[in-house]
Amino acid sequence: MPLERTKHVADRLDYYYKVINTTILSKQNAASGLIPASVAITSHGDYTDAWVRDNVYSIYAVYGLALAYRRLDDDTGRTFELEHAVVKLMRGLLFSMMRQAAKVEQFKKSQHILDALHAKYKTETGATVVGDGDWGHLQIDATSLFLVALADMTSSGLNVVYTQDEVDFVQNLVFYIERAYRTPDFGIWERGDKTNNGQPELNSSSIGMAVAALKAINGVNLFGTRGGPASVIYALPDEITRNATTLKSFLPRESNSKEIDGSVLSVIGFPAFAVDDPALIERTRKEAKEKLEGRYGWKRFLRDGHQTVVEDTTRLHYNHSELKIFENIESEWPLFFTYLVLEGLFTGDHDQVQEYRNKLKHAVIDSSDWDPENPKAPVYKDDDDGPILQTDHDDTLHIPLVPELYFVPSEHTEAERAHPHSQDRIPNDNTPLVWALSLYILGNLIYEDLLSPSEMDPLGRRFNVQGQKRDTMTQIVLLAEDEELQNALATYGLETQTIDQISQRFTILSPDALADVYHSLGHNAKLGLTGRPKRPVGVLGTSRLYRMEGHIYAFTPHFMDNEAFYLNADPDFLVSSFESELAFARDNWSFPGRPTLTVVLTKEMIMGTLSKDQLAFPTDASRKNLLNFFMNLRSGVCNNGVHVRLCRLAETLNTSNIASLDFLLDKAMDSWQSILTDNKKGKKSSDRRLGFNENQTQASTPGGPGTPKRRSNSFHGKALGTPLDKLHDEGYFQDIAAVLENMDKKTKEPVFRLKDHEGKSPKLASEQPVSSAAAASTPPRVEINTEAPCDEPDSYTEDHALSLTLGDRSHFNEAVHSLKGSVNLYDQIDLLHYLVSCEGIDYYLGDDLQATLKSLLEEVYLKAVHLQYWAIARQASGLLRKVVPSLTINITDLVIRQKQISIGSGQHEYLISRPVGPDTVGEMIGKHCTDDVREGPVVQEILIYLGGFIRTTPSMFDGILRLRTHYIIIALREEIRRINDCNEEEAIEHLMQLSPFELQSLLGTILSGPSLCKDADVLVRDRADGLLMLNRALESRRSSIVDQEYHSLEDAGIPINQQEDASYVVIRAQSAGYSDGNFAKVDLNGNTMVANSRGLHVWALDCNGKLILEQASFDTHISTTESSNFVKFVNWLKDGMVVVIVARDEFTEHLTSEAVDLLESLGSKSIRNVKYRDSYVLMTEKGDPDSTTEEHKHAQDGPTEMMERHFSSRHDHPHDDSSSTSHVTPQTLPRLFPTSNGRWLRRRMNDGALNRVPDDFFPHTWMVLDKCHGLTIGSHCLPRDPTVFDKTPGEFNFALAVESFLGFFTDPAQRQIAVEILSLTYEIVVSKKTEMMQGNVDLPAIMDHAQALFWSTWVEKNKDKLGDASFCVEYGTNKDLARRLFYDLPPESTFTYLSKSLDALLPL
Repeated sequence: MPLERTKHVADRLDYYYKVINTTILSKQNAASGLIPASVAITSHGDYTDAWVRDNVYSIYAVYGLALAYRRLDDDTGRTFELEHAVVKLMRGLLFSMMRQAAKVEQFKKSQHILDALHAKYKTETGATVVGDGDWGHLQIDATSLFLVALADMTSSGLNVVYTQDEVDFVQNLVFYIERAYRTPDFGIWERGDKTNNGQPELNSSSIGMAVAALKAINGVNLFGTRGGPASVIYALPDEITRNATTLKSFLPRESNSKEIDGSVLSVIGFPAFAVDDPALIERTRKEAKEKLEGRYGWKRFLRDGHQTVVEDTTRLHYNHSELKIFENIESEWPLFFTYLVLEGLFTGDHDQVQEYRNKLKHAVIDSSDWDPENPKAPVYKDDDDGPILQTDHDDTLHIPLVPELYFVPSEHTEAERAHPHSQDRIPNDNTPLVWALSLYILGNLIYEDLLSPSEMDPLGRRFNVQGQKRDTMTQIVLLAEDEELQNALATYGLETQTIDQISQRFTILSPDALADVYHSLGHNAKLGLTGRPKRPVGVLGTSRLYRMEGHIYAFTPHFMDNEAFYLNADPDFLVSSFESELAFARDNWSFPGRPTLTVVLTKEMIMGTLSKDQLAFPTDASRKNLLNFFMNLRSGVCNNGVHVRLCRLAETLNTSNIASLDFLLDKAMDSWQSILTDNKKGKKSSDRRLGFNENQTQASTPGGPGTPKRRSNSFHGKALGTPLDKLHDEGYFQDIAAVLENMDKKTKEPVFRLKDHEGKSPKLASEQPVSSAAAASTPPRVEINTEAPCDEPDSYTEDHALSLTLGDRSHFNEAVHSLKGSVNLYDQIDLLHYLVSCEGIDYYLGDDLQATLKSLLEEVYLKAVHLQYWAIARQASGLLRKVVPSLTINITDLVIRQKQISIGSGQHEYLISRPVGPDTVGEMIGKHCTDDVREGPVVQEILIYLGGFIRTTPSMFDGILRLRTHYIIIALREEIRRINDCNEEEAIEHLMQLSPFELQSLLGTILSGPSLCKDADVLVRDRADGLLMLNRALESRRSSIVDQEYHSLEDAGIPINQQEDASYVVIRAQSAGYSDGNFAKVDLNGNTMVANSRGLHVWALDCNGKLILEQASFDTHISTTESSNFVKFVNWLKDGMVVVIVARDEFTEHLTSEAVDLLESLGSKSIRNVKYRDSYVLMTEKGDPDSTTEEHKHAQDGPTEMMERHFSSRHDHPHDDSSSTSHVTPQTLPRLFPTSNGRWLRRRMNDGALNRVPDDFFPHTWMVLDKCHGLTIGSHCLPRDPTVFDKTPGEFNFALAVESFLGFFTDPAQRQIAVEILSLTYEIVVSKKTEMMQGNVDLPAIMDHAQALFWSTWVEKNKDKLGDASFCVEYGTNKDLARRLFYDLPPESTFTYLSKSLDALLPL
């Protein structure tokens, strides 16, 4: 450095040393090292205490000056002095917090405000100064800021932490803040809700600082270069991601009550740099600037009354409607200008730096101009340099003073309200605010090139911003449970290893073991700290490998745990979960190396059997799908586009992210060895008590031919009629006898207590008729209801039906007797339901059963889950009050993204707006889901699926603030009823019998929003007589169902209208063999379906007025059985159906001559020429070989051309008799009106059930409410005062108030019409520049007027057709019909009638 430059640097550092020494170091307590926030004691508080946040910010200038002095060779000892002043303060804060170690330990478990670390301490001693409940101590941002500074200072070479006890305490501070995403606190301004009523909130500034702290401190060795493994701090990647994701969903909003806050600057810029999305950073800064920036600084938030002249300082809280008086006169804080200068310096935005340095000139006061008795703002011209930052020749030190805030004097308040930013302001008496002065000086040091951003940011956190996310490759290691399964999978081309075959340097453990590992981290008996609570570790944590003393540990992912709830017993749902977790890992992986998932495959998972002598290709469709999923991973791309690589565990070492577990070495030897030893315990055994007969237990198909209804509950009453089916011709549990036999063979498997079926060999129902002896011994049929018991006990009916009423003990003994002899799972669960209603779940049955009702329910539950009989599994689960272990995680994922959840309905509806514990959730579901015992498990499933959707596809929730599970169930029911043409009762039964994956898919359909109004949908039935669902719900995922009798299909669905000419259907198909692209896809009227497995894929369409799709897949490469199933499926299809057969990968290896003959009978000419891995497509109308077209290309010649055919849809139009007045009846009357065939009614029903609203709906509604006296729904009113006085347009609390108000509509479609009314009212208010309406806006009255107008308009247009039938078209007698027809109009039509109604009824 040149001598002249050296002298200049020394002079400038000397000046700043004097300033810092005078303003900061002179106030640092000699004993404790703490600094008071200010020396002022004002009417607004005593500032002489040491706040954690203020201390850290205040010492930043000292820290920066110390780093700057490091550049000089001769620093006169100031580097050492300043560095140790920093260390002294940081250790003073550390000691103050360590005295409250018990609070840290308790808070990790409770997250309660009274268990929080204190936010301020006595400056002289570091002791507490106010009680736990006397201050808003819970301020996660302050603790997080301390950790950020600690990480930076330690990385720059300062030694702040000296002992292992201190290391353990800091590690526990990490656990203290890691759940910031779900912990409401009082925030940076210590007030919580902006009304200052002591209500904590989730705050972006707190969550953002926690994100920064977790990222910064992770991997830092607190002993520096001289530390060992035990002094390294760890933060779990899943907790970092949860906080970061929550932050992104919050910004630019600060909290529920503060739509924007200046504190977000500390999150998007210095010191946190917590956001990696440049677009979000820009949007947040822009919105905050527009709403908060003034001449002297920024407002903290809108309607902030702090230290305004109109604030009542005699109380801490604000009254209702009081916040409105602070509008436009909020105090302005120069502090925020210093943040913006620093952000520009760290990011290289020189324009921003210059802009806010110029603005600071008008806010920073020269000490020579400061008069405490007559405070005033500095006056500089634009070309002035601002305050003098130097020492005069007479040794006068010019100190820049940054006031805490500038306020509007009382004489100027009205003028400022009328014309914001027009009046001069004056600084308050808390000048300087040390926190703001420190950041100002730090900015000057960097601006004058005395210090560089890299010195202040040694960890490079300022580079967190990512312009483009990388496409992460995920490594997947598949392990087979034994060699037999390994060999079986090898025959399908899936290479695996067994656990015994992997190297001895590897150990595979469950995810619970990883939770135990982190539970020992930070354990310290002296401080009473136990480490991290035993909470599950997410997929990012288990996607790492771990090393200790050279040994490698891999942990299986937690989402594949199948022991607690029935969801993962559904292989299709497991595939869906696997895809979601792969996508989550790809989107959130920000660590070196690749994520590595270790998956252990079992026979039960893949083959669906526990028997060694029955290992064979899975015949169950969902298990075939699971196997195909793993086989398809070989292609390198998952179904959802995630890039994957199947590999051996040893091959992943060089490319995986490997974390160290060497911190365990300091634990007791037996402690860590027990944690990292895989001790699997056998399952508890019991005696068999319940019997089973596969001929007398069947899958109920509500609404099917000859199948009686099982339930009458439609989730709007307490009826639970359950006459049990006794049909013997279809849908039996065809493998349960074998399952029970297999379970018997294994001593560690449960041995059931209920009577078992005598015959062991599983046969098809059609092959094994019920013998007369079996029929004679069959127990009485059971019927259960919840009606009030009759005065006289029911007697047996002629068909020996046992009629039971829940809670009525009059038939208790008969029910027990029936249970002993029952071999029907439906009988067993309903009998147990009745017995539990009479005596409780812990009642003990003696005699032959010798078990409690609970243990018998567990037995039925286990059978139902293993055999995938979901209605029984849900009923048993509800009776057992089972709770999904991950339920609270999914609820948290929803509420932290500002989605409220309600459970139950009516008076039993309970709202969840913040994370809750598992016990609370279980109690809540049990208390509020009382209509049907199965509702509780279904509600849990819905919440699980919603949590998964919001993690992977948050856009599905656009416009939704409140998720009401009861109404979502109704929407699911209505979707099933619409597609399958069944009644509510049958739809509920269909719903209960859906597999978890099917229910998840159906939920995804109703969440799809705008796409629900497409003119046509492809309906898919993936098994004989099964449930029709939308193709986009199932995504062509299912394989064929084999070994079942196929039955004729009932015609169901919706009209085909997607094509401009609705008289035909356009079908396109293309095939590619393994070497030519390896795909098979079909497009039906724009609905694309892609096959996901190898073999022949059949799509069969019934086009007779409906577009109904039957689909199946057959891996004829692997098995002749699959070839036989292919023949069976095609023969089952009706003549006239359009059949599309497309090959993928390879299908000829085991294609039998029977299958070849079948293809030729369909019209194939080239099937005998198809060779190994060729591409092949065939399209035909079954029964008409002349209509056949086919495409064939040899391997290596590329995929087939895209085959396109048009097929007639053969609509069956009913004869239109509307022209004849003699045929106008109440039934034919709807023909006179325009209709969307239910599409828009369906859209409004679903959007209403989901509470979906358009963009900017809530700010627009605020504008409407501000121009009227209130909004009304019947007797319910949302008043203008205090709603708009307390809440701002973009405030989340206002949105919640509107949501609650609209909740008074019980009809979801009616709610959506109300949303349209409010949107139109806003347009009228804006266009007519309405000043103030003279009354309330009555939403139901406007609706009714519009419906009447719609009705009268179309009656008038059709009066000639009506003739003498005019008596039946009175609006008053047809209100329900008019409402239904009106709700089915497209928005442009409802707009016309609603606009006329608003013109007539708005109180303008």
